[in-house]
Amino acid sequence: MHLVMTLLSLSPPTAHPARLLDRNLVTDVIWATAAPADRLEHVYARPTEGRLDIALFLLAADPQEAASTATRIITRALMGAPVLSGWSTSP
Repeated sequence: MHLVMTLLSLSPPTAHPARLLDRNLVTDVIWATAAPADRLEHVYARPTEGRLDIALFLLAADPQEAASTATRIITRALMGAPVLSGWSTSP
């Protein structure tokens, strides 16, 4: 296993394109969503123009496994956290 960084971006809902999220809140949501089996080690979120960039550091065999796990974590967060309602992700 290696520590692998995966980058994703969250885009706001089209109905509220200027809506900003608190990066600490999003980090907390991701931690609460991740399962021990996801092997999440660290999360960093940074707001940028029109989106929120997220770096997830996971223990994984390779970058593909880390990307797949990161996508699952973010998908669970988007589906389960009301604060992320309407937001979407892209690699």
